Amino acid sequence: MKKLLLVAVICLFSSALFAQLASPISLGIHGGLVSTKLETNMSSSSIKENAENGMMLGAFARININKWYIQPELNYVKRKSSIEQSFMGADIKMDVETKSIDIPVLLGYKIVKLPLFKLRAFAGPVASFNIDDKIKTTLGDVEDGNFKSAVWNAKVGAGVDVWKLTLDVDYEFGLTDVSSEFLKKNKMVNVTLGFRLF
Repeated sequence: MKKLLLVAVICLFSSALFAQLASPISLGIHGGLVSTKLETNMSSSSIKENAENGMMLGAFARININKWYIQPELNYVKRKSSIEQSFMGADIKMDVETKSIDIPVLLGYKIVKLPLFKLRAFAGPVASFNIDDKIKTTLGDVEDGNFKSAVWNAKVGAGVDVWKLTLDVDYEFGLTDVSSEFLKKNKMVNVTLGFRLF
């Protein structure tokens, strides 16, 4: 009887431990709006840095550990921003466009966890690999901004899940300069809508 009771206790403990350690994985796709403002090292009052809208498409995996989760992503991101400068009475505008493959790895926490609704907060680093870039001016010139092939960003944000739909809003900021020239760090606001496949 004691052995049977011991086996039952061990089984119960093992089941509880397995439930705690179990990490079901969800996969999904998402896309959305990326509003980017690019900083420069020019401190003149005639310089104006403007945010412009781009887009993002990608896929994500979510490794759930109770209320915590780890979410790696693979995203294609097209960013746009503009810089205006008044020079000798003339207004010159530079439109900056970059395309990159971004790999965020986010650590999240489910503040509210219900069967059909979740409220989440998350943060983490982003590795961004440049695949194309161009700077176009109002004078019709296309310039090379000497963009770096890879930079590091970080993001912090919040999201909600309703059934299989996900909506995330986050603020992303550059940890390293995007260029060796006058262009510095990106500041971005991202709004993404996704769908969990399973």
